[in-house]
Amino acid sequence: SGGMKQRFGIAQLLLNSPKLLIVDEPTAGLDPAERNRFLNVIRSVAADSTVLFSTHIVDDVKDLCTDMAIMHRGRILQRLAPSEASNRLAGKVWTKSIEPSELPQYEARFQVLSSGYNETHRLTIRVLSEVKPDESFASAAPTLEDAYFSSMQAINA
Repeated sequence: SGGMKQRFGIAQLLLNSPKLLIVDEPTAGLDPAERNRFLNVIRSVAADSTVLFSTHIVDDVKDLCTDMAIMHRGRILQRLAPSEASNRLAGKVWTKSIEPSELPQYEARFQVLSSGYNETHRLTIRVLSEVKPDESFASAAPTLEDAYFSSMQAINA
């Protein structure tokens, strides 16, 4: 399996007791159980070594990293702890369920960080705003994805 290959590769590397381990998208393609096992291996390695972990899987960053950087085209946009990244957006993320056809209107009026279909086949949008956009929005706990999307939008503004 992919997880077994990943663990075997790490085991080979660990024979040399490296001080630096660089891993790129190590959990891509792993099932949840293999992902957890592999992250535990990385955590144990990180106790004695520096691990540079490159990934697009936000949950891996949240679960594993004590320090992170958001990069775009080789430039560091932010460097901070994962908890700090989401805490910076506290009280500024709002959510609302809308019809998919309404998305362009909301994108024109608000800073929409992300949107995704919900169980009622409507879109749930996440908006970044210093104040509640209107009474139909609810406050939402900020996530690392919100921090990422906010950083990406800042460079495109």
